[in-house]
Parts: sequence; structure tokens; C-alpha cells
Amino acid sequence: MSLFLFNHFVHNIPILLYFTGQLKDFRKLTPSQHLKAEIDNRVKMISEKVIFSVVIPSFNAKKTICQTLNAILNQRTDYKYEVIVVDSSNDGTQELIAQKYPQVRLLRLKNQTLPGSGRNLGIRSARGKYIAFTDADCIPEMDWLQRIAKNFQEINTDAVGGCLINGYPSSITAWVSHLIEFNEWTETTPAGYMTNIPSANLAYKKTTFYRLGVQFTDVFPSEDTIFNWTMYQKGAKIYFDPKIKVVHLNRVVLRKLLQHQYWLGLASAEARRSTTLPGHIFVRHPILGVGLPAIRWIRTFGRLLQKDIHKLCIFIAVTPFYLIAAIAWSLGFVRQGNFSVAIFTLKSKKMLTKTDDPENKNDRISKRGFK
Repeated sequence: MSLFLFNHFVHNIPILLYFTGQLKDFRKLTPSQHLKAEIDNRVKMISEKVIFSVVIPSFNAKKTICQTLNAILNQRTDYKYEVIVVDSSNDGTQELIAQKYPQVRLLRLKNQTLPGSGRNLGIRSARGKYIAFTDADCIPEMDWLQRIAKNFQEINTDAVGGCLINGYPSSITAWVSHLIEFNEWTETTPAGYMTNIPSANLAYKKTTFYRLGVQFTDVFPSEDTIFNWTMYQKGAKIYFDPKIKVVHLNRVVLRKLLQHQYWLGLASAEARRSTTLPGHIFVRHPILGVGLPAIRWIRTFGRLLQKDIHKLCIFIAVTPFYLIAAIAWSLGFVRQGNFSVAIFTLKSKKMLTKTDDPENKNDRISKRGFK
């Protein structure tokens, strides 16, 4: 029986090597070298380390998740990576992912889970040295991971992020959504260190989470602002590169945009109550909130005037709709919302080993192809 299994194994080696492009060289091997070649090949595959873990929190994203996963699974990169989707949908998203993308690590959750807890769970499950975050309504460029890796190699930083591009340039509502949320992180924003970059286009060294003891909260949708500010306050460096691009499929329905802005205002105020983020005066004195729409408009105008005349023209054209969205945000900001504690947290007792230490000079990023 053992001899039969051995012969069956050896006879199937050419088939395995055919798919790895090694059949030509394999035919030159003697029978005694066949088994050694296969063992060496398998040892090499096992020894390859996952460099990037792409974590995507998802809820009812059936309409957009395929565009996201297609872009991520077809990255042009030299580095081995895995894709983790933390999904709590009830619209068939989980079934769609399981059927079309068996290579994706799908973490299924029965109850709706907010992005902060979803990212914490993804971090806990990740095997990569770097954790790259994006959302289920985003489409990263083909060189997304490659450019992130390049920045980690060349820049002294704990995190790397990039710009957000409007995915629906013919929609007025989408432009309002894009300009009111992402005007700080456009294609023309100069590269450099920042205190915050949206988690739709952001990557961290995995060890940073445990070294600084920071995790995502469930103060949605400002959990990434709180997270990055806390990281920054504890000494983390966050670097922005506009060449790292992600297309964001912004909201195109005005009602949904206004609803989201209201909740974003609630969360933005909570972020200032729970951290030292600038803007406490508006939280302490809600009456000042009447001036927030004008303040936000002036700040956006000033940023675009300095770096992007094209978007400035669009901004001026959609100003009436922008101000309506800013009013919805301000109405949320002057109120106090109820936010729950994150359902999933990071394991705080994880010990760092010498090879985990991001400051270890011998622990260099290595190139591995995605299988």
C-alpha cells in the first residue's frame, strides 16, 4: 500500500510542476531527484510569508463588492498578500463572495457589525506584516499594494495612505459627498506626514497596533479619525502619498448623503469628546454650530484654491448642495449620539518578538509573488 501511494505521488509530480512552469527542467531529473525537487518546492511555498493582509469590513455591499475584490485580487505587485473580508450582510454578499472568490478569507458574522469592530477582527486574523485597509465600496488602483510597499521601504513611517478619487464624476451628489469628506486627500495634495488619512486607503505595520496599544472604536463613521489621532498622539507617523490611489464609489442619492452626513456629524462631535482633536469649543458651546456650515465651506475653498483649481470650479458649482450637506452634518454635530463599545477588540497581551519588531533592521520586507 505504501509503495502504491509513493508511486502515485511521484507520477503526479509532472502535473504539479506543469502549472509552475518547471516541467522542462523536471524531465531532466533522475527518479531519485524527483521526490527531492517536489519536497524542495513545497518547502519553498510553505516558507513564503504573507507580506500584506488586505482587510475589508463589509455590510450589504453586494452591489459593489465585486468591483472591490476584482481590483484587489488583480494587483500588480511583487509581494505575497491575502484578502480578508469581515462581512455581516443580510443581502447575499456572503454567498456571493463564497461562490465567486474562494481565495478570499471570508469571516462571516451573523449580526450587523460596524467597521471599527470589523477591522479589529480582521487585524486579529491577519497573517501579514502590513495591514492594508479599504472599504467594500472602493476600487484600488492596480499598483496600490506595490506603491504602499515602496513607501514603507523608503519612508520612516508607521502608516502609509493615499488619495481618494470620485467614482461617479458625472453625479452632482457624488461630487458633494467627495468634496465634503475627502477634500484633504486629493490627487494634487502634496506628499508628506499627516495626522489622519481615511481608512478607505490606509495601511499600517501590524506591530504598531500592539506596540502602541491602539484599536478601532465603533464611533461610526469617525472611527478611523479617532484611531489615527490616537496613534499620532502616541508617536506614530502617518505618511501620505497621492500616487497611492483608490476610487471611492460615493453616494449618488441625496437622501442617503444627507443621512450619512448627519451621522458623521454626530460621530465627529463624539470624536472630540473622547480625544484631544481640535474643535472642542463647538462641542462645549453648541450654539456656535450655526456657523459650522460656513466654516466648512471656507476651509474647503481654501484647500482647493491652493492645490486643485479644477476641483475648485466643481466645488463652486455644487455649493448650494454642499451647504445643504454641511447643514445636515452640523445638525448632527450639535447633538449627542449614543455609541456602543466595539464588539471585537484586539488582544492586548500579545508579546512582540524580535522578528516582529518594526525597528529591527534585520527584518526587511521581502518580495513574494501572489499565488
